[in-house]
Amino acid sequence: MLITRGSRQALRLAASAAITAACLAWAGSASAQLPNRPIRVVVPFPPGGTSDIVARVVANGAAPFLPAGVVIENKAGAAGNIGTAEVARAAPDGTSLIQCTIGTCGANPSLYANPGYDLARDFVPVIMTGAVQNVMVVRNDLPARTTAEVMELARKPDGLTFGSSGVGASNHLTPELLRGKLGLRWVHVPYRGSGPAITDIIGGRIDVFFDNLPSILPHIRGGAVRPIAVAAAARLPELPDVPTFAEAGIQDVVIESWFGFLAPANTPPETVAALNDAFNKALADPAVRARLQEASVIPVGGPPQRMGDQVRNETARWGEVIRTNKISAE
Repeated sequence: MLITRGSRQALRLAASAAITAACLAWAGSASAQLPNRPIRVVVPFPPGGTSDIVARVVANGAAPFLPAGVVIENKAGAAGNIGTAEVARAAPDGTSLIQCTIGTCGANPSLYANPGYDLARDFVPVIMTGAVQNVMVVRNDLPARTTAEVMELARKPDGLTFGSSGVGASNHLTPELLRGKLGLRWVHVPYRGSGPAITDIIGGRIDVFFDNLPSILPHIRGGAVRPIAVAAAARLPELPDVPTFAEAGIQDVVIESWFGFLAPANTPPETVAALNDAFNKALADPAVRARLQEASVIPVGGPPQRMGDQVRNETARWGEVIRTNKISAE
């Protein structure tokens, strides 16, 4: 077929029309699947923490792909149970989502007799957004410089103290996992958030702290605390000289603090698919990925099933740790 100048122009016009029609079709489809109201993402913790940062970065990145944008609402209280329970009762129309974490969607169902929600009954997965690694640090004057030496001290009758940002947080569950595996005698000192725990380990009032990399990294780099091991499958680029627990001979201590969105049960599958698509577009955006990686957050994404599997696996894993160590938040 001979393509003349006129036919090229016609093809360009046809292609432009096809692209415009596709965009209008997508916009029409999204509008049909999602109400023309802002999507409310509830973060069940105070502003400023890693959970809040991840939710805001991903939600802002997804806003252009949603009919009326996104708003973030912080509803803190009861280790995340208050905000999570509120979204469980919300209308299943795609306009209310909950930021899910290792605590609210991993530990709390086993820690609390009645957290106010049932993950399997009250929610459907939308997307897993990101994850951060945990690092074990010690006070600078602790006479232990390796994982083996810290564990040896933790086995002694007077043991060691470890801080956490609260019962059921990843920095509480990780040392409890080690307690069950190694017969440790260390004592849990819970705080209301990572900030006070960091203050006390810097001041030498607690011995050990497992924290999310984003919040503890500046203090490691500043020399205020000493890193001992990372709870990851491989050494972290930010801490290349810090070994993993596996390198120290302690297997299966790979702990990620992870984040994702759930919607109320009975949200239509096509609505979930539209939300998943918008958030995946955000997570594929280089600017969004760069902002997450600057905060030492690993972007994830994927289909709703990826998030559903994460919730089921983590609930089972931490339920066993909680039962074995007889941990209760009540």
